[in-house]
Amino acid sequence: MTIYSDDLVRIANHVVGSGTAVFGAYDTITGSGMASRGIPQVCCGVLLLYTAGIFQDHLHRRDTRVVAYLSGNPDAPLSKISAATGLSQERVASSLQRLHADGLVVSEEGAVPLPPRYRLT
Repeated sequence: MTIYSDDLVRIANHVVGSGTAVFGAYDTITGSGMASRGIPQVCCGVLLLYTAGIFQDHLHRRDTRVVAYLSGNPDAPLSKISAATGLSQERVASSLQRLHADGLVVSEEGAVPLPPRYRLT
């Protein structure tokens, strides 16, 4: 399983945002830090979590573009999906990986020199 950069950004926002919010709340509640430092830290953590949610919406819109193309073009290779949607091959591959994990897309391996082809299930 390959993890692409957009997936890493989403995961990092969730982890760092949650951790920052929790440590900020801990500092504010227990008094181990100053409230003037803890409250902004909580806000930064919540903002990172909110950003991760917006990023997730962006990924869903991108995945929708890939599904829309595949609905009219079954058995398309990655390069054609990328060219038709205007997305980089890495972004399309990431979308295909998510869609495959969700059971919406299957890939069929061609002969050795041919790249895999993708279609909706």
